[in-house]
Amino acid sequence: MREYAIILAADLPTPEDVFTVVREVGTIVDGIKVGAATLLQKGARAIAEIREIVGDRPILIDLKIADIGFYSSGGWDGTNAKILHALQGQGASHVTVHGFPGPVSVAEAVASARDAGIGVLLLPLMSHAGASLFFGSRVEIATLAEQVFEAGLQLAFPADRPCRDVTEAILLMGEALHVEGYVGPATRPDDLRRYRTMTDKPIWCPGFGRQDRFGRSLEEQFKEWAAIVGPQSAAIVGSAIFKADDPAGAASAIMDMRDRAVKAIES
Repeated sequence: MREYAIILAADLPTPEDVFTVVREVGTIVDGIKVGAATLLQKGARAIAEIREIVGDRPILIDLKIADIGFYSSGGWDGTNAKILHALQGQGASHVTVHGFPGPVSVAEAVASARDAGIGVLLLPLMSHAGASLFFGSRVEIATLAEQVFEAGLQLAFPADRPCRDVTEAILLMGEALHVEGYVGPATRPDDLRRYRTMTDKPIWCPGFGRQDRFGRSLEEQFKEWAAIVGPQSAAIVGSAIFKADDPAGAASAIMDMRDRAVKAIES
């Protein structure tokens, strides 16, 4: 994946809509995010068809996996494993996984995704208003360590790293389980900074454009995002591209905007 990647969130009502916009901009942007609604309507074959259009660009399957992890007879056999094995060989490069179901669920997802050749992007927080209601709930590191021990997992946490809430507990789990990266909200720059104090892994950021709650222009968002997350990360952009009268032109303009933001922080 290229540095400071732009990922199209192809979150459109029908597979036909998705493929229309992917054909228009799939070779302009740096990657594609596909949601569960598209897979429910068209099936996993949609991933392979998108892969034919975009070549070796990343394809993130945004399933937000959050189900049962179960280990028996020397292997993972829960629902998460079944979901990940169903994606194997379809062309997905990454998949989103929720951290709030706890360490066994995340451990199964990471192990199963690794077997399938897919990278896990863990969600310590989300971009919408009100997300902090639960993600911001207090969790101490002693409680996290106790739950991990009771689950029968051998995970090491930094002795000098405090844990304030669910978001930080998920980040600590992700680091211990060696996820490929995280999803972090562009709408919450202070939280992105907090991510960066806890991980040097890629952060893929939704929330550009209409979701921003600070009154920033898209260009201002890109500048702040690039300065915080670093080059191995990605911006996930949806309606600013697919709702434009000219999606290809909008995608090109956003790529230029990204380039200006990166140039500004590197100069």
